[in-house]
Amino acid sequence: DSLPPWDLKDDPNADLATAVLDQARDGLQQFIRAALTSNRCKVPPLVVHMDDYLGPQQDSLLGDMSYNTAMLQLAKWYDTFAISYGEVVRDIAWLLGDSTFSNKKDVHFSNWAHQTIAWSFGFASLELLSTFCDDEFARAVYNFTSTAEHNMISNNHLYLPPPLTRELLRKDVEEKHAEALISAQESYVAMGCSNKTAGDDDNELEDRSPCIVSWIATPGGYGAPQISHFMDRHSKNSGVPIRGWKTENQLAEGWGNKIGWVATQSDATFTLQFDRIEKDVNSVTVFYLRSYGEKWDESNARFTVSTIDGNNHDKVMSTYDIAGFSEDRHSLTLSQELKLSGTIGKGKSLRIKVDLIGGSTFKIMGLMICT
Repeated sequence: DSLPPWDLKDDPNADLATAVLDQARDGLQQFIRAALTSNRCKVPPLVVHMDDYLGPQQDSLLGDMSYNTAMLQLAKWYDTFAISYGEVVRDIAWLLGDSTFSNKKDVHFSNWAHQTIAWSFGFASLELLSTFCDDEFARAVYNFTSTAEHNMISNNHLYLPPPLTRELLRKDVEEKHAEALISAQESYVAMGCSNKTAGDDDNELEDRSPCIVSWIATPGGYGAPQISHFMDRHSKNSGVPIRGWKTENQLAEGWGNKIGWVATQSDATFTLQFDRIEKDVNSVTVFYLRSYGEKWDESNARFTVSTIDGNNHDKVMSTYDIAGFSEDRHSLTLSQELKLSGTIGKGKSLRIKVDLIGGSTFKIMGLMICT
């Protein structure tokens, strides 16, 4: 959405519209490029952007449209699928003041707005299918031919256009495009893609993940049992008992109580230990909930990442405090990368200690430990 960065929200001189535009573009672009190269020699997955945001998180209308602007730019640049609920109802909600499909006070919608989001997604999906079928029909009936370059892009599955950044200049884009084509072709040959058939399972069998741990709480996916098992297993490895943390699986109060690993008392603490790690580790990323109300007042957790040195002592590699309280009346799942002071090498042990240092609750929604 178009929520400004926390360190700029109260700065009267900050250009929040541009800040959010850059933030959204950077985050979405990283995801797109990772997704489009995830199948390597095979057809890439369909990337769908579903923007259901309409405001209000900025006073400026351009600021409130920043996320949508970045999303549409990238969808066109990478030829991905983009759907915007805001574009469907923006005129009705903003120009005519109709509150059926929006909320002027905060980001929470009524049931009609949620239903319209679902209809928008359904209509756009049917339109996508219809357009695809029309293109295939035209290609077959009118015998359209493609350039050699277009055929290489279509068949390679590894080609990505150069990253869309402020540093990409008009005078350089043709050269950067050619470099991306050459790089894709070199990768295609190096990976032996031309020798693979549709039935090959190499991609599924080979471990290409950069992470030793990666999960995010998902109802019906990585749920309460999986989270409890993960925490119990790695807490036992550390030898430090869990105090004041548990899995929350109560959805009765809505978003604020979604599934996660939650602190339940002011002195809550736990420690995870991963022995003989299978890959070098350079970063730890925490997904967490930032929410509002008395329950979340002053919520703050300290994350300490360490390794065990030759004298069997903890060597701290990163310490970071994360606030779980928001003054805005909405709940967000956010991520924070804990950059390490150095690499924790393959075969070593890694520890993550989490202490509640403010408030009486904090909710962890996911964890990634990666190269």
